[in-house]
Amino acid sequence: MKETVEASLLDEGPTGIFESLRTYDGVIFLLEEHLDRFFESAQSLGLRILESRSTLRKRLERALAESGRKKAFLRLSLVDEKPFVIVTERTHPAEIYQKGVRLKTSAVKRNPSQAGFPEAKSTSCMNQILGTLDPAPPGSYEILFLSQEGYLTEARMGNLFIVTVLAGHASPVLLTPPPHGLLNGVTRRFVIKCARSGKIPAEEKPLTRHDLFNAEEAFLTNTSWEILPIREVDGRKIGSEIPGRVTRKLQALFREAVRREIRKAKKNGQS
Repeated sequence: MKETVEASLLDEGPTGIFESLRTYDGVIFLLEEHLDRFFESAQSLGLRILESRSTLRKRLERALAESGRKKAFLRLSLVDEKPFVIVTERTHPAEIYQKGVRLKTSAVKRNPSQAGFPEAKSTSCMNQILGTLDPAPPGSYEILFLSQEGYLTEARMGNLFIVTVLAGHASPVLLTPPPHGLLNGVTRRFVIKCARSGKIPAEEKPLTRHDLFNAEEAFLTNTSWEILPIREVDGRKIGSEIPGRVTRKLQALFREAVRREIRKAKKNGQS
């Protein structure tokens, strides 16, 4: 009986995995990086992807071409070992980039690595659902999660960055929680790369709410948002200018780096 129950639990397995991708000028941005994480998530969760990487790549490009969209938001999902692609659009009001957004820290803690795989992009979103059900003040745009030890991890749908002044540095430093026990976002990694190319010091280190409350600037990143300024967390105003000087510089560096990546992708034959 015990063996039957255990076999049944193994057969159920995780719900699935997914990747969110976007296009610029008809080109899927950072496609290979998203496919890397798709396969890594499947490996960690013990899921089989029955189609090859090249087949999935062609599936995404074909779905985009058939949609006729130059600007699109794509969702690649794997459920019951079956991959499928949805092509739609996702836009955000200009106001949130001009004024920033309000965040609330959830009473629900982020699942630790020993209790799951927060590093995998799974369709099992119980942590995010519980955080959403926790009442938030009116006007809260996103929810932040703390680790079991009280360190900042990530938002429901994105990664967190702060800009602060550190001893020994002549200019403000970009800080973000280390990629342990959270989703190491593709955009997160791209923003760090942009910062370093623009001579903005960038470090990964454990952060507390005290660090965030006293930051010069703060923002969220994900594929859809790109770089989204934060103006308030748990009733504390963050910084004196929205978006801040470093955030504006990073947004410019990001846009230029996107243009380079798209030119490179087109040169290599992606359309």
